[in-house]
Amino acid sequence: MAIQFGIATMTYGGKNIGHLQNVSIDFSFDQAQLFSGSALYPVDVRVHTGTITGNAEFADIDAASFQKLIGGTIGGDVLTINNTASPSTFQLVLTLITDGVTFSITLVKCRSTKLSMAFARDGHLIPNFDFSAESNESNQVATIDVGDVS
Repeated sequence: MAIQFGIATMTYGGKNIGHLQNVSIDFSFDQAQLFSGSALYPVDVRVHTGTITGNAEFADIDAASFQKLIGGTIGGDVLTINNTASPSTFQLVLTLITDGVTFSITLVKCRSTKLSMAFARDGHLIPNFDFSAESNESNQVATIDVGDVS
């Protein structure tokens, strides 16, 4: 058994996004339930839809990161967004190492669903983005390496 602690590092498209905080990943499933007569609990349950979504905050601000998250065209350090710009897909790898045990989640194909930036007088600008996972061409969605086989 491994007990993990701390903040993960995150890489997308081979680029490390530094200074992460408040990273979360949600695995959720929709199900159909069949109830029978006066039974209080379902007699059959079928999972029909699954999603993997998440959210992360990061403070390494550059045009390449924004381009992955919201689309656009880069010219130097300027990102230009036009009427046809949209988020591209990227691979997302989250890695956490505690006491020499590595825990890693790889989402093989993700897409940003929201980018937020809060401008405050008394704090750093820390962009926040939501993402969702998709299946790749090989029908793979994610791998989870818990780093401990016990």
